[in-house]
Amino acid sequence: MSTIFFDSTISDDVRREHLYNGHLFVFSPCPSAISLCDLAREMAEEAFAPLDPREAQHSLPVEDFVAILAKLKPAFIHHPKSKQLIQGILQESGCDLNKTYFDVPRLRTATSDGYLSSGIAYAFHPHRDTWYSAPQCQINWWLPVYEITSENGMAFHPRYWSQPVKNGSRDYNYVCPVE
Repeated sequence: MSTIFFDSTISDDVRREHLYNGHLFVFSPCPSAISLCDLAREMAEEAFAPLDPREAQHSLPVEDFVAILAKLKPAFIHHPKSKQLIQGILQESGCDLNKTYFDVPRLRTATSDGYLSSGIAYAFHPHRDTWYSAPQCQINWWLPVYEITSENGMAFHPRYWSQPVKNGSRDYNYVCPVE
């Protein structure tokens, strides 16, 4: 049975052990996380202006929407503040910075209603992150840029964490359709 820990203050080593055993940790926003989400929101709103980024798919042709994201996503990843804020989040969350490797933050986007069937803002089917080449030791942190609602959240299925699930890699190639 998995446990969800809220604002836990246990040590970084114990937290990692729990994470690798399938438990979840939920934290109230720390200052660096708020700043990172603010940065992402500001960049998205500027890129999609005058449209609300959350509703832009309903007003833009797919090609225009994809072109905006193709510029926005790498701009966020490589923004000078992004790595600095990630380090702040880790430090403010009690991570041992001498034992913690981190990657640049990714701005995940998804559309609805079949707007995109592949690519830059496709809503992925249920999967394990390792199916997308994430290393087994990787711990993902998810931060909502906008308020979470029942329509825009993601689901976790802990029932499957302790049992094998057939890797349908063939079905996870979103670049080329399966023939």
